[in-house]
Amino acid sequence: MFARHSIAAVGAMLTIVLPSALMAQAKELPLKYSGPPTKADISAGDLMTRLYKFADDSMMGRQVGTEYNNKGTAYIESEVRRMGLKPGGENGTYFQNLPFATRVLDSASTITGAGQTFKAGVDFLAASNGTPKQFVDAPVVFGGTVLDTVNIPSLEQIKGKLVLMKPFVIPPGFDQAKFFGSEGYKRYTAVYSTVLAAALIAPELSPAALQNAFAPVRPAFLRPDELPLNITVTNKMAEAILGGPISELAKGAAGKSITSDVHFKDDPKQVGRNVIAILEGSDPKLKGEFVAIGAHNDHVGFSRRPADHDSVKAFMEIVMPQGADNPRMVASPEQAVKVKAITDSLHALHGGARADSIYNGADDDGSGSVSVLEIAEAFANAKVKPKRSVVFVWHTGEELGMLGSGLFTDHPLPSVPRDSIVAQLNMDMVGRGRSTDATGEAKDGSLLHGGKGYLQLVGSRRLSTELGDLVEKVNRDEKLGFNFDYSIDANGHPQNIYCRSDHWSYAKWGIPVVFMTTGGHADYHQLTDEPQYIDYDHMADVAHLVYALAVRVGNLDHRIIVDQPKPDPKGPCKQ
Repeated sequence: MFARHSIAAVGAMLTIVLPSALMAQAKELPLKYSGPPTKADISAGDLMTRLYKFADDSMMGRQVGTEYNNKGTAYIESEVRRMGLKPGGENGTYFQNLPFATRVLDSASTITGAGQTFKAGVDFLAASNGTPKQFVDAPVVFGGTVLDTVNIPSLEQIKGKLVLMKPFVIPPGFDQAKFFGSEGYKRYTAVYSTVLAAALIAPELSPAALQNAFAPVRPAFLRPDELPLNITVTNKMAEAILGGPISELAKGAAGKSITSDVHFKDDPKQVGRNVIAILEGSDPKLKGEFVAIGAHNDHVGFSRRPADHDSVKAFMEIVMPQGADNPRMVASPEQAVKVKAITDSLHALHGGARADSIYNGADDDGSGSVSVLEIAEAFANAKVKPKRSVVFVWHTGEELGMLGSGLFTDHPLPSVPRDSIVAQLNMDMVGRGRSTDATGEAKDGSLLHGGKGYLQLVGSRRLSTELGDLVEKVNRDEKLGFNFDYSIDANGHPQNIYCRSDHWSYAKWGIPVVFMTTGGHADYHQLTDEPQYIDYDHMADVAHLVYALAVRVGNLDHRIIVDQPKPDPKGPCKQ
C-alpha cells in the first residue's frame, strides 16, 4: 500500500519495537524456511512456503524500477506457467511491461520569453513523465511559495497559467497528517489544480539536479500520455520573465509569456512489469467476461544504511504502532525504557543484534501476491470452473502511485478489454490483523485493532450495493467467521485508504471493487515487515473468502449491478 502523502517518503525510519505477543511468535516461526511443494487446496502451509520465497532477502524489496522487481515477477510467472493458466500479457506472454526508460534532457533544449532565449542546464531544467507537451505563448504568473495555504492567490490570477513558485521548506515539527487534512490544504489544491503547470524557482541549479537531468541513475516511468513539462528555473531566469526581483513580487503578479522547445533522449529499460494470467470460463456465452483478482508485486526496496532489526521492531511497536502511517515520533522517557527492555529480550533470543537493510514487504504486499497465487492454483485444479473467466493480475508500481494497475486499466490489453471486467477483488496487506496490531484509525483519531476473524472491507458498496451484500452473504454461507470492519471506508476518512491501493484504478472506470485488508501495523513500510511475523492461518481464511466470492460472481446470471454514481476516470480519487 503506498504512502498516504507524497512527502511521506521523507526518509527511512531508523528504529522499531515488539511486544510480548510478537516475541512469542518470533520463537515459533523461523527467520528462513523452505517448505514442501504447494498443493491444489488453499492452505496456510502453502502460503508460508510461497511467502518465504517471495519476501526473501534475495528479492531485495522488489522495488519497481530495479532488476529485483523482475526477479519477483519471474517467480510469479513460473508458478502460473506451471499451473497451466493462459497468458494474458503482451505478445503471448504473461507480462505487461511498464514503460520505464532512462530519460536524459537534451542539452540543446531552450525556452524563449521576455525577448531572451534560455538554455537547458544553464537557466533551467525540465522533466516530463510522458510525451512532453510544449508551452506555446503560455502566460506566466508568480505563485509565491509551494504549500503556502495562508496566502492563496485567486482563481482568476492563476487559472490556465504557468505558475512560478518558490520551493517549500519543511519546518521543524511539521505534522503531515494534520496539514494534508486541513481545510487550508483543500482550498490550496482546489485553486492550484486549475493551473496549466507549476514551475519551481531555484537560486541555482544544483549538481544533484543537473546529474538527475543529464546523467540519471534510475529509469523513470514514462506514461503513454501527453503531459506538461515540469521545469525548474533559476532566480535570474524567473526575474527576467516576471520583470522584477522575486523578493518584491506579489502573488499573482503577471510576467511575460514563454514558449518551450524541450526534448529528451530515452533509453527503454525493462525493470517493472505486471503479471497477467487467465483461467477461461466454462460458459461459451460468459467466458468473455472477467472477474479480476489482484494484488501488487512491488515493495519499497532496501536502504544503504543498515539498522538493528530488533531495536527497530521494538521502537515501532511502542512509539509508532502504525508504522509509516504515524508521523515521526521520538520516544518519551517511559517509552524508551520499554523499548530497551524489549530490544534486550530480542537480542537475547537471537544471540545479539542483527543488521538489516531490506524492506522485504512480506505483508505489503507479499501476503496479497502469494494469496492470489494460492487462489489461482485452486482454480486451476478445480474440477468445475466458473462460467465467467477469471483474470489474475499482479500489478507493479503500486508503491509509486498505482502505476501498473493504472496502465492495465487506462491502456487495456486485447486479452482483457476493460469493459469486460465485471468486478475486481483486491488484496493488499492480508497477513496480519491480530489484536496487538494497530490496524488504522477511527474517524475520531483513536486506534483500531484487529482480533479473531478481523478483516477490513473498503469500497465494497461504493459502486455496487449488490457486490457489498454478496461479500456478507458469502461469509455467512461459507461459515468463514469474518468480522468485517468498515471504519476506514468512511467518506472523508483522513487515512484515505480507498484511494491508496490498486482497486481505485478499476473503480475510477466504474468497475465494482472490493478491497480486502487486515489493515496496518507497526511494521508497515519498515524493514521488519518479514515472513516470520505473518498469521498464515488467517491469511488462508482471507484467500478462501476471495476464492468463494470469485466463484459466486463468476456464476451469476447477470453482471454485478452498478447502482451508485460512477467517478470521473480522469478526476482525483475522493475518499
